[in-house]
Parts: sequence; structure tokens; C-alpha cells
Amino acid sequence: MPEAAAGQEGRTLPPDRETPDWEELGRLLSRGYIDSGFIGGVTRVPVEDVVRDMLSEARADEQVAELRRTAAAAGVDADKARILEVGSGCGMTVLRGRTAHGLDIHGIEPSMGEYSSTLDVCRRLIDHYGLPADAVQDATGEAIPFPDASFDIVYSSNVLEHVGDPAAVLDEALRVLKPGGLLLVVVPNYGSWWEGHYGILWLPRMPAGLAKLYVRLFGRDPSYVDTLNLIDRPWFDRWLGRHPGRLEVLDWGWSVFEQRLRTLGFGDWAALSVAKRIVTFVHRSGLLEPAIWLARRLHWETPIIFAARKR
Repeated sequence: MPEAAAGQEGRTLPPDRETPDWEELGRLLSRGYIDSGFIGGVTRVPVEDVVRDMLSEARADEQVAELRRTAAAAGVDADKARILEVGSGCGMTVLRGRTAHGLDIHGIEPSMGEYSSTLDVCRRLIDHYGLPADAVQDATGEAIPFPDASFDIVYSSNVLEHVGDPAAVLDEALRVLKPGGLLLVVVPNYGSWWEGHYGILWLPRMPAGLAKLYVRLFGRDPSYVDTLNLIDRPWFDRWLGRHPGRLEVLDWGWSVFEQRLRTLGFGDWAALSVAKRIVTFVHRSGLLEPAIWLARRLHWETPIIFAARKR
């Protein structure tokens, strides 16, 4: 059952509604993850933990807080903005954003995504919370079903690596963004030392063929590599080159990454507990400052937190 977030704003549920049947929703998600081979073949995180994280109100609240913080730094008031989340999964960020934080936030999630059960769970939660049926629409990021200049913020977290055409998704995000609006994309950095789906150390900028051999050494399913877009800083630079003068890049996520390295201030969601143990070892071995020095120069920040203002 999802934990309640400490100090959450507003209320979790409309006053006339009972708590959702989290156990039934969890079973539905579990079947999707197990049937897909993700549990065991890719991650060694127990399915119960994966499902708990997917349905976690606390995790959704963390994402809302990060969205607000980044938007404020860019001069955009998230509380007054119209927001689109590209890739809503089970819809928890949209649900919490609306019911607990008062945000005007909308989402899209495809019905034929990596785990089709996520949109089913999302629809059940939307109905349970009494939200409009179109709060999260069945759509892909390559074909966002909104007019040009519809949103003040377009947000996506840990989705771009899974889509069919990541450049087309960002093109669409730019299209529906208003001038002066904020594009905020969180995505794993395959120019770094960490791969969060497998929960293993990674070799920066490793090509897919070598990556498949590498994950075999850990006894993991190499075919999952073929489903990932291996995105890094140079990839974003190439995409930006297709839109000269249209975006002002505000941040790549370095300050957040450095703060997390120095303070171990990141959650234990999914395989991040393994990452935290690795960073703890770096602290204890006295290698923190050299690691930060190298990471800054070689762009090892992970995830990439790409923030840009549309001109």
C-alpha cells in the first residue's frame, strides 16, 4: 500500500471516496512486469518493491516538488501553469498533482506501451479519484493530441529512453509548448556509470552491441538493451542543432547530481538502493572529490535533467 507523503498539501482523496484497492492494482501491475520478463530478466528488485514504487504517493510528491523547484528556477510558477506530463505510467504524478497539490496537470500514456497494464491501472485510479476521464489520454509522445502552444510546462521523467523516436517526442513537446514555456526532461544518461533498469554499473557511451554482451556477465536479459534509447549529452546537442535559436538551455541537472553525491540525498526507489551503496563506498574510500571533478568534466551527471525555455 502506498505510503502517505509527510507534510502533503491538500487532501489525498475526495471526501466521499474510499481508499483504492491497492492490492488489486498491485496484482495487475505485478502480472505485467512478470509476464514481460522485466522482473528477474532485467532487474533483481522484487516485484513487490517495483509495484510499491509505481503506486507510491511519496514518490509522486517528490516528482511534483522537483518539477516546482525547477520551474521556479526558470521563472515559471507551476501553481499557475498548465502542465503536460509525457509518459504518465500509472498516472500518480497527475493524480497527486491534481488532488493534493492543486496543479492544472494533464498526461498522456500509450495503451500499447512497454507494460500495457499501467494505463489500465491509471484509468482505474482516475475513475476512483473522480477526475475527468481525459486527465491522462491514450496517446504517444510522437503524436501529442493537443494544439500548438497549449502548455506552460511540458514534463517527462524516465520515459524518453523507452519511446519509439525520442527526437520526434521532443519535437512534439516543443510544438505544444507556449513561447516562454519550460521543457523539463529527466532521462538516464548513457554517458554515465549507472544503468538504473538493470541496476548495475555501466560503461559510459557503451554501444548497444557491447552492452548486450556486458549485461550477460550479470546474468541479465540482453534483449532489453534493444528497447532502450541510449541517450547522452551529445544526443541532446544534436537534437538542439535541429532547432537553432528556439530554446534557451537552462540546466542539465549537474547541481542536483552533485548535491546527491555529496549528501546521499536521493531515494531508494527501484534499484537506487544499489547506487546509494556504491556512492557510500566512494565516500568512505576518500574518492568523492576526484569523482566529482571527473564527473563534471566528462558529463557523468545522471540522470540528465534537461531544462530549457522556449523562445
